[in-house]
Amino acid sequence: MQLATMLHLGAILPGLSFAADAHYHHLVDDVIEGGLMRYENGAIRVPDGPGLGVKLDREKVKQYSELYKRLGNYPYDQDPARPGWTPLVPNDRWASPTDTRTGSIPF
Repeated sequence: MQLATMLHLGAILPGLSFAADAHYHHLVDDVIEGGLMRYENGAIRVPDGPGLGVKLDREKVKQYSELYKRLGNYPYDQDPARPGWTPLVPNDRWASPTDTRTGSIPF
């Protein structure tokens, strides 16, 4: 859904003179009906159906909801040296340069 929104917005911005960047190519699945949107000649077409042009696959949303409940939060934004810490925007909890703790990334 997010990419569909971005594609529609990028298509109507008259001053957009560069290709929009996304990380969609890293995904192996999507929660929209039909799975991942397809690249054609290095681009993805703006969906042309009603609304944003895509529909949610409610079974996949349920599947990924259950997976999230089982696995928990995404680890990419976690700091192994600060258990329980999560980033905030705006961040008012900057790491101290005098902190000598070291951590290891649990893979």
